[in-house]
Amino acid sequence: MSEKQAGGRGIQSIEVGGALLQALAAAGRPLALKDLALAAGMTAAKAHPYLVSFSRLGLVEQTSEGAPYALGPFARSLGLISLQQDAPLQRASAELAGLAQALDMTVGLATWTEQGPIVLRVAEPPGPVHLSLKLGAVLSLSQSASGQVLSAAIGWDGVAALWQRAEPTLTEAEVKARLAAVRRQGWARSDESLVPGVSALAVALGTLGATPLRLAFVALAPREWMDARLPGVVQALQQAAQRCAPAAS
Repeated sequence: MSEKQAGGRGIQSIEVGGALLQALAAAGRPLALKDLALAAGMTAAKAHPYLVSFSRLGLVEQTSEGAPYALGPFARSLGLISLQQDAPLQRASAELAGLAQALDMTVGLATWTEQGPIVLRVAEPPGPVHLSLKLGAVLSLSQSASGQVLSAAIGWDGVAALWQRAEPTLTEAEVKARLAAVRRQGWARSDESLVPGVSALAVALGTLGATPLRLAFVALAPREWMDARLPGVVQALQQAAQRCAPAAS
């Protein structure tokens, strides 16, 4: 690539070392030195000095000497700051309190990551009793409503690697059929996957151009309550998602 194509003169060593961070992020899990180096297209001997420097900066970390490398606290902080500055996320976050009050349910906002869906924001209902949704919790792909609806919105090509790792007993055809059904329905529901007797219902936000926003509203309620109010909950979450869509398009 020429300097003109790259937007100016760069520092090659940073770009070479950056391939390790890209490979680690793409893997979505800690990697041993030899596996990480292989994924980045270099030898372990070449990768190690970069990883030492990245460790000092907090971009990668190990639980002990010789342990696999994972993204470090500084890398996680960068990711969170990036999300906080994201306009669609800000618009969706502004909807949460109103949804929680209108539905009298705990309502959260989940996003897709290389580890799967995680809970980014939570709004509690005004009543004295509410169900808890833990911030930062990584949710199940197949058992959570958020995992299903976000997978359906993103599409098989974007989620295949994670599904194959998390649910090795499911065939590609089985997962595709499940996601197609969720996509046709426009929402996903899971019963008792988080807490016995509790249901979750999730609706994905739209797209930014042709790219899925990778965000979903999720409401939690006792199963009987969700059964009785299902159409209204679906409508409220879908309308909130639509209100976020015009500014995001």
